[in-house]
Amino acid sequence: MINSFNTEFSKLLNYQDNPKNNFVLGLSGGLDSMVLLYSLKNFIDKFDSHKIKIFPVIIDHNLRSESSDEAKAVQEISKKIGFQTSIKKIVNNKPNGNIQDWARRNRRDLLFESCSILSANLLLAHHFDDQAETLFMRFTKNSGLDGLIGMKSISFWNGIFILRPFLNFSKNQIYNYAINNNIKYFEDSSNYLLKYERVRVRYLLNNIKTNVWKNISKDLNRFGVVSSNLITKINILFNDWIKQNAIIDKCGGVRLCHDSTRILFEKSDIFCIKFFIKIIQTVGGKEYPPKRKQVRHLINSLFIMKFKKHTLGNVCVFLKQNYIYFLREQRNLHFNTEIKKNKKYIFDGRFIISSSASGTLISSETGNHNNISDKSPFYDYKRLINNTIPCIQTLEGKLIKPHLKIIDEKTKINTNEIIKPNSFKLYLINRVLI
Repeated sequence: MINSFNTEFSKLLNYQDNPKNNFVLGLSGGLDSMVLLYSLKNFIDKFDSHKIKIFPVIIDHNLRSESSDEAKAVQEISKKIGFQTSIKKIVNNKPNGNIQDWARRNRRDLLFESCSILSANLLLAHHFDDQAETLFMRFTKNSGLDGLIGMKSISFWNGIFILRPFLNFSKNQIYNYAINNNIKYFEDSSNYLLKYERVRVRYLLNNIKTNVWKNISKDLNRFGVVSSNLITKINILFNDWIKQNAIIDKCGGVRLCHDSTRILFEKSDIFCIKFFIKIIQTVGGKEYPPKRKQVRHLINSLFIMKFKKHTLGNVCVFLKQNYIYFLREQRNLHFNTEIKKNKKYIFDGRFIISSSASGTLISSETGNHNNISDKSPFYDYKRLINNTIPCIQTLEGKLIKPHLKIIDEKTKINTNEIIKPNSFKLYLINRVLI
């Protein structure tokens, strides 16, 4: 397995096309992440020319009485084989329901915080069987085609690459490697509790594999690959249409030609729904997309019924002349946030912040800064837009206007760039172009 891993990881390092050689490893202490830890150690020892650095981060969810002791034991093992390893404890209050989603969100936020501090990308130990479980869960929830491509070996989220070098390796391969190499790992008792959805899915898939469909995991993964190839081809057409018919502004607004979008809707309502979902995520900044049923209702009201101003997913949608506008609503905005210089932050799920000055985020309207040119198609709405864009009030009381840019999955933020004094940059995360 180790030779195959080295080949796979080398491919991912070359594919990411990113100057960062620092990686945060999400280290749970379970079988998968411990085997990944040792596999990475082997890779570093064998291929030191890559000059990569791994920083394992252990998230203590504080949900089990033994979790803190386990975290310390995992830290000692990781340090012993040569890694600078930290423990981060989740301190937020536990909810009454959906503990696993709460744990996942908090774990992700702490790992991404570590990535920002270390200017690093992220390594996770998801494997072949995890992928099958994810696809099966999405099938049962009637996910759209985008959802049925599953997890990717390399993906991009809020300025950070996420690498999953185990996606082509089965649980059995990982287990056998651990046994053959005497790798110690810890079992989380919650992995056997059927009250959790993923545990139930795992149990069901094992039953199906044993009694009905031996190759279900392989076939689910094959379907994910087919879906991914199909989506790639569709996206070529998708992006071409967007470039011709949409304006995506660095301020976070989007404008569409109503007539062209109506023609698109008449040709393919599914295509149009996909398009609107991505616009609403870009403008509204929410982690999860709006429900397809809600988006279909919005589109029907635009092209079939008499349309009135509509709000969905933090986005205000309205018509003016022959254009459809999408602008961020003036609510659920978290200004008055303290930021420190030379650290990266996410604002409102829409912008990555890079600043050479520490201070407090306030709205550009409050700071009396105008970010919209008089030649912009969004100029008539400059007050509304500026109310949703932050500027910085420094510790000395100086107001700094943001410099706005757009990034997407193919754009890299140059972390080595020299940031000028009192420089404040906002990178709009464009989720529309793929």
